[in-house]
Amino acid sequence: MEKENKNPLVVEMVDNEGTKVKVEVVSHFHDNGKTYVIANDLGNETDSYILELVSSPEGDMLVSIESEEEFNRLCDIVDKLANGEIKEEE
Repeated sequence: MEKENKNPLVVEMVDNEGTKVKVEVVSHFHDNGKTYVIANDLGNETDSYILELVSSPEGDMLVSIESEEEFNRLCDIVDKLANGEIKEEE
């Protein structure tokens, strides 16, 4: 599911423990009218995040998924993307 990106988007965020983390956005997908991104932790190869991309007049923001039900549904979508069961968006 990884794509070579000549201009990767790297952002700094704060994780659930309050630690600053640099992540690289590696993919995005749409579900139920929302846009989500998959971001890999640059400091820990095994950690990835699914975040909602929210647009506002002040700019775009990456927002944590609060609902466990929504998060589990999104994990299923990411698994299907990784296994090629559904196509990634360009």
